[in-house]
Amino acid sequence: MGLVNLKANEIIHKKGDTVETIEIVVKGKVCVTIDGESITVEVGGILGAAEHPGKKYAFTYTSMEESAVYSYPYSSQDDLYKVVSSNPKISPILAAQTIKIIVSSIDKYNDDYDKICAEIEQIKKDAQEYPVMAISVGQEVEHFPEIENVNPPEKVSALSEWQEKFYRTMASKEDLLKKYCYGLSADIANGMILYSIQALSFNAACRLELAEYYENMTKQVAKFKSTMQLVRAKANDMKRNGTEGQATDIDIKDALNTILQYADADEKATANFREIIKEFKATPGRYDSSDESRALRRKVAQDYYTIYTSAFLRSLSDPMVPSEVMMFLMFGFVDEELAGLENTRQLYVLMKTYKPDPEGLVMTCYEWLKKVYGMQREPSRNEFDEDYFTALRTLKTSGDISEAQMEEMKMDPLERLKFEVKNLLALGNRMSFGRPSMYVPVFDSENVVRPLDTAYVDYKKIHDFYDYIRSVDYSVFCRGGLYSNVEINVPQVLLNEDVTPIMILMPNMGSRAAVWQEIEGKKRNTPARLIISIFNTETLDDILIKLCGEFRWEMCKTEQGVHWNDVTDPSLTSMYCDYLQFYKKNHSLSTDMKEKLKTQLQKFNNNYKNVFVSDYISYIKFEANASPRLNKIAREILFTFCPFSKELREKMADNPQYGELIKKFTAHNAGLARPLTNIMKRLQNEGIEIPDELKTQYEFFKK
Repeated sequence: MGLVNLKANEIIHKKGDTVETIEIVVKGKVCVTIDGESITVEVGGILGAAEHPGKKYAFTYTSMEESAVYSYPYSSQDDLYKVVSSNPKISPILAAQTIKIIVSSIDKYNDDYDKICAEIEQIKKDAQEYPVMAISVGQEVEHFPEIENVNPPEKVSALSEWQEKFYRTMASKEDLLKKYCYGLSADIANGMILYSIQALSFNAACRLELAEYYENMTKQVAKFKSTMQLVRAKANDMKRNGTEGQATDIDIKDALNTILQYADADEKATANFREIIKEFKATPGRYDSSDESRALRRKVAQDYYTIYTSAFLRSLSDPMVPSEVMMFLMFGFVDEELAGLENTRQLYVLMKTYKPDPEGLVMTCYEWLKKVYGMQREPSRNEFDEDYFTALRTLKTSGDISEAQMEEMKMDPLERLKFEVKNLLALGNRMSFGRPSMYVPVFDSENVVRPLDTAYVDYKKIHDFYDYIRSVDYSVFCRGGLYSNVEINVPQVLLNEDVTPIMILMPNMGSRAAVWQEIEGKKRNTPARLIISIFNTETLDDILIKLCGEFRWEMCKTEQGVHWNDVTDPSLTSMYCDYLQFYKKNHSLSTDMKEKLKTQLQKFNNNYKNVFVSDYISYIKFEANASPRLNKIAREILFTFCPFSKELREKMADNPQYGELIKKFTAHNAGLARPLTNIMKRLQNEGIEIPDELKTQYEFFKK
């Protein structure tokens, strides 16, 4: 009890809690809400005056800004008089605020009643249009007898006409009454407060009755409204597709209901998701660091993926998926108000003009999940670095599933999909978002920090970057392999196979990209799986150069296995680890260089991989443009294992930092190419066609 300081958007009392206290607002503003409808209480307002002590709160009380309330025990109606009479100095303010709250409550009741009547009128109108509209979109017409009995509620006035006029006039003369009436005596002000609280209680009861009616009515018409929503969405899509209107003509309404109706997921998950999005949308400080906001953001993700999975499965067999649903599957869009009008229009245009990558190497997460469900791709690894089959064996070993269940799940497309949604979609979405503590999976205008058309990542941008990175680090996506063919007497040839990774565009606006897995299973010639937000908030080239550095490191570790940091088996990772571990004893580094390296290690918490990635970025962006950034040792290791392309080497042949390195590389490369050249000459002389693998390797050496 006593003074309670509140942060913005902090809940004071929640609907359903037990009424034990009553508060006076002494600073800021408080929102009093029931079923999404609210009134504002300012300084001097009494919170909980319309509630019943010992019962459950009918309303939710939330601070709208930094506020403060003075709390008193509230065990009986007599406590109200004690609270009022114990504050004689501010009784005029309390009286004026109580009158103002009554008027706001009356206005809110009238507004709510009018909205309900308008909604019922729209339902009746929709019921007449529904059969024709359903047929027009190729949907079977259903019968909904329950909507025939839906009628407007009886309007109950808590106050008589003269009482309402009395309170409205009192509110309009607030300044005069505080000076010439309430200020004359605390007893006058207290009497007005207690008399007004009775009227407030009567009106609150009417609002609760109206809210109960609306809740029951909503349940009664829910099936029809959902069906009509989906039919209208498909009809609107047909209209949009049949016209050549501008983006400004796009008018998407009530998208959340369309998505939820289409998904037809578990009833509890659907209801929870609808309520949490409503609450999330109505919370202005939803991204602040308060415990309430953190909990709210976590709740948004609880049922999101259940809805996503259900909508995804239905879309597979639907030739006419509503635009709202496709925007949900591709971008995480759930609500036009949450996304903002202009962003909604942009998302619609991007969804409608989306073209898949002809090479199939860049795809939305929705397209990727279709490949996993269709058994065209194996599910990705989970957070414990287990692939799907290893994860199943772990479950079988722990006794969670039987041998028969494991065998059945191996080829079950639904189980594979669930595994991929739980791991790649849920975890990858959070990772690519870039701010884990602020993460929500739904598209929100508050996260839009760059214009969508600028931030949008499509397959052309990714392929353009691949061309660029290969023009600098030509072997970035290469991995080692072996070729042998005893029929033509080719015993064993080392290959460098260029395997372009798969880039999966995650449905969010984020700032990160990540190497999800560098190979598929144990096959080293399979493409890596990289993830990036479909809307990138950073400079795309910088993000992708960093990603290539991470891929270089992880791929080397995979190829080297347990010897990845063993300097007796030279590799990118082992040489870099040795360089960073023993830099203090390295006589090739000056004192200044050692100090810089020490600072760099501290910056990255002695994480050798992150130090390498930082150097790799400098190597690609600056060193390749003849702008030195690296020390001699780092430059030599990077050039040895990530050599520049032939064109760049020729340009840098006279560069004092790279001249000797290039000569050494050229000689080494010629030595590796010589046995292959001899084999190809022999095959030519014998009239045997040279295998494509050898031709490709020969072209690689020429680079």
